[in-house]
Amino acid sequence: MKTTYKLMVGGLLLALAGNSYAIDGRINFSGAIIKTACVINGGNDVDVPLGTYSAAQFREIGDTSPNIPFTLPLANCPVAQKEGDPLPHFRIWLEAEAVDATHPNLVKLGNSFGDTMADGVGIQIMDANTKAVMLLNTLPTITYDIKTATMDVNLLANYQSFKSPDDIIPGPADASVNVTLDYR
Repeated sequence: MKTTYKLMVGGLLLALAGNSYAIDGRINFSGAIIKTACVINGGNDVDVPLGTYSAAQFREIGDTSPNIPFTLPLANCPVAQKEGDPLPHFRIWLEAEAVDATHPNLVKLGNSFGDTMADGVGIQIMDANTKAVMLLNTLPTITYDIKTATMDVNLLANYQSFKSPDDIIPGPADASVNVTLDYR
């Protein structure tokens, strides 16, 4: 009987001796799901011909080809519901492989066919109005106000060297970047 009693008390103590913890804080999440979002007008792809350049044109690390303007045409954008409402806005999240950790905002050349590409240059994308370099794979700093349901975002692109001129290898210089509009 004493053994049974001791086993019952021991089992009860073990059951009550679970992990103890203290709450140190709370994480609160907020956000919204919107019914409409901007879409790329005319399809999902925007083609930007950057041109053909001599490897000798890149005389120093950091040299660029001429800026090529292009437009990201948007449609069906959510606009303010009534006068006085704050303007909705978005940021452009660009996702692509960077050339290396030293150049995190320079798009690495490559295509889906696995072709051998030029080396020593990457593609730089900038906002056309501010000339600010668009960030890759991170929360963008530039915001775009949505004033109308249809709008254009004007951007620039160029090739930029990241190797010394003797180390630049000629070849095709293609790349793709995934675009997400972030409404935070």
